[in-house]
Amino acid sequence: MADGGDEEEDYMSDKFLFGAADTRPGLPILKRVAKQYNKDERHKVLNEKNKIKPIKEREKEQREQGMASAIDNSNVGFALLQKMGYKKGAGLGKEGTGRADPIPIAIKTDRGGLGRETQIKRQQQKKQTLREETAKKRTKLEQHQREHFRQQISNKFAEKKIKSDLYKSQKACEQLDKAKGQLCKLEWFWPQETSEEEEEENEEEKDDEEDGSELQPHEMLRELTAYLRTQHLYCIWCGTTFDDPEDLADNCPGDTAAEHD
Repeated sequence: MADGGDEEEDYMSDKFLFGAADTRPGLPILKRVAKQYNKDERHKVLNEKNKIKPIKEREKEQREQGMASAIDNSNVGFALLQKMGYKKGAGLGKEGTGRADPIPIAIKTDRGGLGRETQIKRQQQKKQTLREETAKKRTKLEQHQREHFRQQISNKFAEKKIKSDLYKSQKACEQLDKAKGQLCKLEWFWPQETSEEEEEENEEEKDDEEDGSELQPHEMLRELTAYLRTQHLYCIWCGTTFDDPEDLADNCPGDTAAEHD
């Protein structure tokens, strides 16, 4: 036992525990890592503040700053203009109707030579003009093709109508001639009763003829309708026989299909 004046410290007391070093595993390492991280962050902030910007970026900032600020008396050119009577904010010229602001600066950022942009614009304009001309030619060609197709259809319809009127005229001529006891004046004035094979052969023979002696359907129709009007006072488009030439002249619109439309 110790003396009454010198009392030994209890190793189980709080005082003993608080005075001991912190021996928890990994704690000193974490502190060192945190300390290093804070140090790196401070250096990073200082580096950002002291960082030197590239010369192009600095020139751009200075240029934008200069363009954003108006020209003042410190500018030599502006001072000369003021001596000649120019007032700040007014336009150039005697009447003050000219340019009031400086001509903007176009900074060249690519590596192309002088005039390259103008050449590119000309080439683009030529290409655009060529495309427009090509589109116009294509549209014109398509329009011509449509008109040609419509004309072909119209011609086929007209040809079909003529052949139909011709056949009606031949039937009427046969009936009227027989009613009067008359013989067929021309072989084709009456309808020809032929088979399909004979019709095809006749068509081939007509196509092979080159002397032009055969009448065309519209010529045959004109000649036959004239015969019906003079000999029988009959009009195929009116569908009636008239009493006399005066009645025919007064009541029939004409001797063509168009005049009966």
